[in-house]
Amino acid sequence: MKFRSISLMVVIGLVLVVALAACGGGGGGAPQPASSSSSTFNVTATEFKFEPNTFNAKAGEQLTFKVTNKGTVDHNFVILSADGSQELAKTEIKVGQTATLNYTPPAAGEYQIDCNLPGHKEAGMTGTLTVK
Repeated sequence: MKFRSISLMVVIGLVLVVALAACGGGGGGAPQPASSSSSTFNVTATEFKFEPNTFNAKAGEQLTFKVTNKGTVDHNFVILSADGSQELAKTEIKVGQTATLNYTPPAAGEYQIDCNLPGHKEAGMTGTLTVK
């Protein structure tokens, strides 16, 4: 009889523990950090283009551009403001090398990309980052 009472108490205790654990999963109402997203783009630079040269992202998304220079001259990869007046991010890529550029666009818009070495942009080494 005593064994049955102890067993019943253990079972009731376990049920209560499981029930309380299931109810308490919200972290006490503390705000949870927003899930951050990221995208990686593999880009090839040659004379005189980026491939691919169009990129799509979301505002606040962490972007990683891995740019490989398969050309015969040095290049750079520059993300500019929508009006082209400000460099927002930039990396240099030597011949045969790969450079990584991280950028998180703060707002929606269309950002220009180019290689701003003399004559490269004019020869067509441009791109577009569209952020929604």
